[in-house]
Amino acid sequence: LVRVSFLEIYNEEIRDLLSKNPKERCELKDHPEHGVFVKDLEAFVVKGVSEMNQVMAAGVSNRSVGATLMNTESSRSHSIFTVTIETVE
Repeated sequence: LVRVSFLEIYNEEIRDLLSKNPKERCELKDHPEHGVFVKDLEAFVVKGVSEMNQVMAAGVSNRSVGATLMNTESSRSHSIFTVTIETVE
């Protein structure tokens, strides 16, 4: 099973780029056994590279951009595209 998620860190806020409302702020949580995670981060199951690229393109279109003196479409954020692969032993 392969799942993907895509988040953005912009102005010290975390946003889910695959959410129905990508401008809504997400919470960073710490679980004592599982570690740090983003609460309610969307994850989509993909069946191949083509689907993965489609999900990534949807997220990229939701990224925050703004003009700077050197670049008219500069991304003012950091983004993390996560691929999770689960296997059964």
